Amino acid sequence: METVIFDRPMHVHYGFIWLYPEGRFDELADLDPFQGQANGLCGAALPGILSMRTGLHTGAVPLRVVVVDEPPPLGDAEDIVGVSFRPTESVLMLVAFHDGEEISLPLRSYRARWSATAMQAGRDVDTVLEDEPAPDRYELCLWPDDDPRADAIIRQGSQTAAYWHSTVMPR
Repeated sequence: METVIFDRPMHVHYGFIWLYPEGRFDELADLDPFQGQANGLCGAALPGILSMRTGLHTGAVPLRVVVVDEPPPLGDAEDIVGVSFRPTESVLMLVAFHDGEEISLPLRSYRARWSATAMQAGRDVDTVLEDEPAPDRYELCLWPDDDPRADAIIRQGSQTAAYWHSTVMPR
């Protein structure tokens, strides 16, 4: 079963989207959510927080967030990473700069998969205006997983993803 909890374009600036409990925003500015990880696209090093990167620097990117019962097929996204995630609060902020909204998740352990389609095209375009479609799109897929494990680069197909992966300080 799939539950869609967010599905609309999100207006990004600086190519980031965050999922965090209200009141913990300062941690994203002060601490490194990618510390000790292998992947540079979905940071999960801060408990209860996810920091996700997009190729597009500025503009509205299609974003879908879904919760499923079990790991779904990988699909055709060029760049895919996986992280373990356990929300510390059931109500979270899904935010990109000044755009976003509250979402709710049951308090449990999840495996989170961040999938990017056409991330390089988004980076190459850099900025889209309000009436222009973004070339890239993203999905955050979560499913119950009581076996926390290290993050993983599942698929790398873009130079942008390769760059971000190279910026993290591995374990």
